[in-house]
Amino acid sequence: MLTVLSAGCTPTVNRLQPYRDDPVQARELAERANELCRQQCGPSGLPPHRFTTDGCSLWPDGSWVSCCVDHDMAYWCGGSCEDRAHADATLRQCVAEHGPVGMGTTMYVGVRIGAPPWYPFPFRWGYGWDWPHGYGCLQGDGSAGQPGAPP
Repeated sequence: MLTVLSAGCTPTVNRLQPYRDDPVQARELAERANELCRQQCGPSGLPPHRFTTDGCSLWPDGSWVSCCVDHDMAYWCGGSCEDRAHADATLRQCVAEHGPVGMGTTMYVGVRIGAPPWYPFPFRWGYGWDWPHGYGCLQGDGSAGQPGAPP
């Protein structure tokens, strides 16, 4: 039971290089994620937990890792069911362009099955929000997701 509850925790550190060890690049990436989230959810719709990435969750990182980082930005922010479908389709297309034949579709099926917001996984849709969380943009105070703000 403790394992399931701890799985619902939001990741607090970047696990992907260079962001793990370079605070400047991590901050720049977080600012980019914040801006994308503001565009999608409005100025007060930033999640309470700062942006982090692990690259391609439960999948090897390769020439397609930038696709996974962009996908993580969308998943951190969350949003509507349609937003998630768009993020997953974008991942499939990007990986198809940068990876071997069939990998984009395989990853697409994996994220569609394995990462809805009600699963207690740290790579779930809306992982910047406390779990459990559903679809839709929630309204935070707009500051907690900022780089340098408390997690």
